[in-house]
Amino acid sequence: MADNVITTVKGREKLAKAHMGTAALPAITQIGFGTGGHDTGTGLPLTPTGTETVVPGEVLKKNITSFSFPVATTAEIVGVLDYSEANGVSISAFGLYDSAGDLVALKYTTPKPKASDTRLEITWDEQF
Repeated sequence: MADNVITTVKGREKLAKAHMGTAALPAITQIGFGTGGHDTGTGLPLTPTGTETVVPGEVLKKNITSFSFPVATTAEIVGVLDYSEANGVSISAFGLYDSAGDLVALKYTTPKPKASDTRLEITWDEQF
């Protein structure tokens, strides 16, 4: 099943204002990892509303690991939960936060169990 991804209302508001020159667009600087992106009965990803202001069930928020531009219209963002982080939970929600601290994008997936022998890396392509 495909992941459910949305740009939040706050993210779309910031893009609109930046396009019209009335506000600067803050850089994406952090990624949040959470447990609340799936139906606990079926394990299937839920559908984000776009009104979320934090990653549901957020267990850790940290700086993005890296970014690149594989093509001119795509920003590829990488975030990592290392071996010692967030063990004992199943991660199913990921969110991108900008430098102002606002959640601007959200992704729900099937749950991924996190244990001390697991390193979880997410690559998020923002296509424009």
